[in-house]
Amino acid sequence: MKRTYLLLFLASVFLFSCEVESVNGPDPDPNMEQGSEDEADNDNDDADADDDTNGEDVENMVSNDGLVGTWILSDLRFDETLNNDQLDFAKEILEYLIENECDLITMTFNDDGSTVSQSKVDHLSINAGATGLEIPCPSEVDEEAATWSLEDDQLTLVDEAMEEATITVVMEDENTLLINGSDVDENNYDGAVAVFVKQVEEE
Repeated sequence: MKRTYLLLFLASVFLFSCEVESVNGPDPDPNMEQGSEDEADNDNDDADADDDTNGEDVENMVSNDGLVGTWILSDLRFDETLNNDQLDFAKEILEYLIENECDLITMTFNDDGSTVSQSKVDHLSINAGATGLEIPCPSEVDEEAATWSLEDDQLTLVDEAMEEATITVVMEDENTLLINGSDVDENNYDGAVAVFVKQVEEE
């Protein structure tokens, strides 16, 4: 029962944050291990990583061909020892939706340089049911079209209003893409690394 009340409180905080812009903090390390207790010991390594594409070598760079395809948000990584209630709850919501086969954020990159992103984050509704929280998969989705170009780990997006944004992307493996959480949803994912998994077509 106490857990239910806590989740209800966090739900109200999470939904309120969708309407309030958060202050961007420092970029997290894409290689951050969940629950790491060695943060202090790794300060020097993190400093070196900033000078080398967040610690990634050339093999982890994203290629144009590697980026083409559809990517779905599958996880949030952050230092869980910091006890960030908002990120904890955002991760719990994401896990719930994934278990119920609901794709919260999807990005599709086409080989002609066009891209479409779809997000249901701003249409989430969280209800308290007899068995706990219920989070139905939103039927509404925010869709945004843009063009994309890639240089090393820098992905540049230009939307239909000709507004340009450049973000850092890291290829963990051929089917796993890491993006700073604040670049995906600055209101709810700031301080985390968003993990996208590529959808592989079955032959």
